[in-house]
Amino acid sequence: MSVALVTSPLFASVPGIVHGFTTRESGVSAMPYASLNLGGTGDERSAIESNRARVLLALNRPDATWVALKQVHGCDVVQVTRQASRSISADGLWTRDRSVVVAILVADCVPILFADMKGRAIGAVHAGWRGTAARITKQMVKRFEDAGVALADIRVAIGPAIGPDDFEIGPEVALELTTAFPEPRGAIRPGEGDRSFADLWALNKRALIEVGVAEANIDVIGISTVSDERFFSHRRDNGVTGRQAGVIAFAR
Repeated sequence: MSVALVTSPLFASVPGIVHGFTTRESGVSAMPYASLNLGGTGDERSAIESNRARVLLALNRPDATWVALKQVHGCDVVQVTRQASRSISADGLWTRDRSVVVAILVADCVPILFADMKGRAIGAVHAGWRGTAARITKQMVKRFEDAGVALADIRVAIGPAIGPDDFEIGPEVALELTTAFPEPRGAIRPGEGDRSFADLWALNKRALIEVGVAEANIDVIGISTVSDERFFSHRRDNGVTGRQAGVIAFAR
């Protein structure tokens, strides 16, 4: 069975790229990683490699090198090539290298893809609540601008992640987010007792708009990985689960 990717309608207008957000379906891994697990777990390495090859085929880039990072819930963004080490610790990667697919692994955190309308750069970030509070998206925008990409040419797709009705947080996380975003504008709302609910999609979108990315150039997919069982979810599955990915590459 071929891999079906969730794609951004906004990115359909970006020439020369291929992209997608994977689900947990159409892979070879066994439970609890069934079935399209792409790494970051105790799964068999051979299964992960087979699953990644299926994703490359779905992108029509079976020739490309899969490049990912050791994600640490920070805000560092690094430039990569096909020779990039798997031991690099960061939560964002960007490239000009047309021989690679850049990938971010998630199981509730927010995968965010970046593209340039003129084909000079592509990138991806992993934004959990810590990365969101640290505005990791701002770091990616800066890397793009340093590479000569105009703000008006940046397109962003915010992928499937834990949704605003599912991301219940305690007072410590709420304090971190409200400190980072003093006027959350509905993105952090009260729950029962000292609990709150946070909208990481909205907070990351706001961070992008604040650094000059036009709202019309940001697409929020709006699928919650907790409530939609097509996806792996760390929260729903009590921490024992696989990882899906946000992936982007230059087209052949």
